[in-house]
Amino acid sequence: MASLVAKKKGKKLYYYVVESARVDGQPRIVHQAYLGTADKVAALVKDRTSPIPVSAASRDFGLPGALWLAAQQTGLFGVLEALWPAPRSGPSPARCLLLAAIHRICQPGPKTEVADWYDQTIRPSIWGIPPERFTSQAFWDAFEKILPEHLDPLATGNDDPLDRAQLRLLDLWKGKQMVSRRLLAYDTTNFYTYIASHNTRNELAQRGHNKQGRHNLRQVGLSYVLDGENGLSLCHHVYRGNVADGEEFSISLARMLGS
Repeated sequence: MASLVAKKKGKKLYYYVVESARVDGQPRIVHQAYLGTADKVAALVKDRTSPIPVSAASRDFGLPGALWLAAQQTGLFGVLEALWPAPRSGPSPARCLLLAAIHRICQPGPKTEVADWYDQTIRPSIWGIPPERFTSQAFWDAFEKILPEHLDPLATGNDDPLDRAQLRLLDLWKGKQMVSRRLLAYDTTNFYTYIASHNTRNELAQRGHNKQGRHNLRQVGLSYVLDGENGLSLCHHVYRGNVADGEEFSISLARMLGS
């Protein structure tokens, strides 16, 4: 529903057309257009010279923009691009990885939905990459370059490309004095999968105590450590789904001390 809202700046009132809607059950302003001062609004009405837009488009700016800014300011995107450079054409593995993470935060869903969501954000105008380049196959190809299928899924340290990226990030953040050792936050979780029981190629997905109650499905475990003051991810470990949290802690502790 649209309404006319006045905002005082200095000693003057400026008017806006504001559209409100409920977001997550709470009233929020979803769009606003600046009209000007009362005199300008009156002149537009009197002369009927209010501009009629030829076209209009709505773009998701806030959260996607903030996450992209954070990826730049923390050095995350620079590290990813250095590890997995861009090809001659198309999106780089680093951009695919970052876009998948931003999409997971903003609007979780399958990779087949990323292109449509991406097209409704400010990303195309900033990156200059058309939405049709972010197909599910493009993500598959990019992730294959990051973590080739022939690698041991249980590899860690220098044998794991994602571990190398994490360590390089940690070194960068230490150099920028962005890491505090006063307070660390540690947690474990698991994710159930639909990997078939007869699939013996996958060693990570095993049955265990699933935290979402899906004990009948094979799962993968994840432990991670955050900087308790700044919320930066310091280290992580992906492990078999049948490993208990207590058993995993001793492994994670060694990784934390090594970091």
